Amino acid sequence: MNITLLTSIGFNEKTASIYLAALSLGTASIQDIAKKADIKRPTTYNYIQELVHDGYLEKVPLGKKEYYRALDPQRLEERAQGRLKAIRQALPELQFLQAATSGKPTISVLEGERALKRVYDEICHANSIRFWSNLATFENLFKENFDKISAAIHEQKIQTREIIANTPEARKSSKKYAARAGTTYSSRIATKDGIQNDNAIYGGVVALFRIHQLNFFVVRIEDQTIADAMKSLFDMAWQSAEEFI
Repeated sequence: MNITLLTSIGFNEKTASIYLAALSLGTASIQDIAKKADIKRPTTYNYIQELVHDGYLEKVPLGKKEYYRALDPQRLEERAQGRLKAIRQALPELQFLQAATSGKPTISVLEGERALKRVYDEICHANSIRFWSNLATFENLFKENFDKISAAIHEQKIQTREIIANTPEARKSSKKYAARAGTTYSSRIATKDGIQNDNAIYGGVVALFRIHQLNFFVVRIEDQTIADAMKSLFDMAWQSAEEFI
């Protein structure tokens, strides 16, 4: 059998050769496996331990000697599926790191708490921020980032405006936020219902979070033209919002 199939799913050439040798021999000694694989015995021993650890071989004690045999090749399919799943999970963050193509917006849909925290950390380095959010939900779910961003606003004097949901909880959170963020933070109360999540415009980025019902996603759009258009819409909403802080 060509070992290319095994190396394509993560085996190196030696582990692939040893696994195939063990598979063809059944229950065999290290010496027999090494001979079949055409690999020196000490090297074979080290790689056999790795294959045992990964669940591809098992140790079979017979009397005072130790033998080894290959486990069900079905595990190869499981390994390939596991690698594919890992790639799929990592893909949004890899896309997040991809350089923007000239003239084309970079749009990423990032999933999970870690991805959201990464975008929140990015916001801490903005020159100015426009938020519209249910600030109480943000505080409850992402308290660490609630404190981190408000501290960054204070320390770096980031000009920040926020339109908050019209709820007692959001007002309370906004007061806490303002106490930490200082004089460059101001907030107003939305005149329309419907703000359930957290959203931000900073630099050339628009970030639309979904954080209610513990379903964590963020759509991150990086494009200066789109960001400028969203800033204009925010500014119009700001003018009609009720003054708060």
